[in-house]
Amino acid sequence: MPKKENWVDYKMIKELVSMQMVLDKYGIQVKKSGKNHVSCCPIHDGTNFRQFSVNLEKNIWQCFGDCKTGGNVLDFTAMMECGDKRPSSIRKAALMLKDSFVADFPGEESSANRPAAEEKSDFDRDNKSISAPDKINKPLTFELKDLDPNHEWFETREILPKTVKYFGLGLQKKGKTIPNRIAIPIHDHFGQLVAYCGRSVDKSQIRKEGKYKMPANFVKSEVVYNLHRQPKETKVLILVESFISVWKLHQMGFPCAVAIMGSQLSVSQEKLITHFLGPHKRIICMLDADGAGKKCAEDCLSRLSPNVFVKVIDISSYAKKPHQLTSETLHACLCIKN
Repeated sequence: MPKKENWVDYKMIKELVSMQMVLDKYGIQVKKSGKNHVSCCPIHDGTNFRQFSVNLEKNIWQCFGDCKTGGNVLDFTAMMECGDKRPSSIRKAALMLKDSFVADFPGEESSANRPAAEEKSDFDRDNKSISAPDKINKPLTFELKDLDPNHEWFETREILPKTVKYFGLGLQKKGKTIPNRIAIPIHDHFGQLVAYCGRSVDKSQIRKEGKYKMPANFVKSEVVYNLHRQPKETKVLILVESFISVWKLHQMGFPCAVAIMGSQLSVSQEKLITHFLGPHKRIICMLDADGAGKKCAEDCLSRLSPNVFVKVIDISSYAKKPHQLTSETLHACLCIKN
């Protein structure tokens, strides 16, 4: 028997909706203080900037002022909306969070249900096991420290130091995660760190383990890389395949580049892009000039165009990949103002 529209799974809400997401929804800014983040209490409009404390890793909060209460995302939303935590208020909060976050981004469909491209990108070849997600990516509870931003790989690929710093890149010299690889932080559309991708720095790594190495439980089809950095007023997105194309376009004056991390657009990525842009904005598809890239461009055009203006740019006359274009050629191809 199908579930009713107003049915809600409290456990699912608490798993999928983080405190950071709810704080962002209400426009509440908090500052780091030890292991927690603090601010004036938004519930009772407090003036003491340390009364309201949030632990973003555990997704809990506490007001040490007039409220004298705390709890999880449901408790916080109930207090914000109703001023109490009665069962009826918690239910109202759960339905509200479900409508705001879970309904728009269910993440239950993926490119696994779509025909595979004849040619596979480096991402697709190196990560065959992650094309069929069984759950949404969960935020990491750690950050990699002591990454080396000065590795020669960046210089050989003409990635500038300021670009390396902006995207939080660096070689992880030690550790079990991705040792001796370039660590690439990946965030979901809410800005939560959900994975690190390891990029090889030499050919021997590619032969042994592939060019890209991602966590076994990470579902790349649920993420559009660099989407979380885009301001709401962004009018145009440039869709590319790879991380390096995003970085090179960024440093050539196009910070609106986002990547699908491969040559297939998943259903979830389609929803994320159309939800972000809306019907009055544009997306420019600048994919690799190979068979898989061209097929993906055709797929993007047919699927995205009913909901957003789509333009496909063929770069085959100039280069095989967007990041191989010169700055002059790139600007001539795009000719956009963001």
